[in-house]
Amino acid sequence: MPRLNLVTGAGGFIGSHLTRCLLHRGERVRAFVRNPRSLRDAGLEGRPGLEIFEGDLLDPKSLPRALEGVGTLYHLAGLISTSPRDRLRVWQLNCGLARKVLETCRIVRPEKIVFLGSIFGLGGGGPEPVDEETLFNLGDCPVEYVRAKRGTEIYVQECLDSGLPVIRAYPCYCYGPGDVHLTSSRLLLAFLRRRIPAYLRGGQNALDVRDAARGLALAGERGQPGERYILGGTNLEYGELFRILSNVTGIPPPRLVVPSGMGRLLGRALQTVVRDPIINEGEAFLMSRCWFYDDSKARRALGHASRDLAEALGPAVDWLSDRGLAPRPPGRQSARKTA
Repeated sequence: MPRLNLVTGAGGFIGSHLTRCLLHRGERVRAFVRNPRSLRDAGLEGRPGLEIFEGDLLDPKSLPRALEGVGTLYHLAGLISTSPRDRLRVWQLNCGLARKVLETCRIVRPEKIVFLGSIFGLGGGGPEPVDEETLFNLGDCPVEYVRAKRGTEIYVQECLDSGLPVIRAYPCYCYGPGDVHLTSSRLLLAFLRRRIPAYLRGGQNALDVRDAARGLALAGERGQPGERYILGGTNLEYGELFRILSNVTGIPPPRLVVPSGMGRLLGRALQTVVRDPIINEGEAFLMSRCWFYDDSKARRALGHASRDLAEALGPAVDWLSDRGLAPRPPGRQSARKTA
């Protein structure tokens, strides 16, 4: 019988794609979700090999039952937010949640634990790509989410030192279909709504969420406990990202570049008067830096691979448009007419 995997956060953006990837590989998945509707929204409900476990990771009774008979635990659940109003929740649902999960794993020990790490817990943000051996350099970062992820990273290392079989994987910025919570699609959505008149001179490593999910599955298959694997795609500045988006959608890219300091001031002002501003101070800080990474270790050791970024952005645009979250751009309309 195929090995049983437990996926926390199975109804989320990366989690739903990881669940689909594992099922496609013929493995069994126990999807840990707070609300089974998230699996229906992701088109996963009723898939052969899928078992739904409804529970709350903050409930100490839920996880031991969910781990019964599990070979590999994929822990993906967490909260991505740079909003000042989410300061406490990003600690509770990232560092606090990781502690509860790994403390349970000390008692109910799965064979492997694949832990979804954050590139912000590693460090970086400079013009040159960094790898898994980079020294953390974000001690002065004003974003609470980054601090919470660093706290999580430190705790995971303590668990490794005590003998837990943890494999850490770090997807970079993910794009693609199925971002039901819009955690990773805010920039793309703002572009489609033509709400980006200017941008900051930073950059990111971007990849298709489906490639990130496959990389996580490969970490579970081939990864070694104690090792860290960056799952990356393409390093590019925001100007280049918007040019690719323009080619995919037919929407003109923004031309104006805003200095970093001005961007942070604007974000700080907006977050004081608007509940969900187009940019807040934390996002401005992050977008003013280049989050470039070297993923050669994962490519060599795991077989990680990433497709052309336009192949991720096109399906992401279509998914958002199909759900009425943004107008269908002219470039996608013409592409469908000629298909």
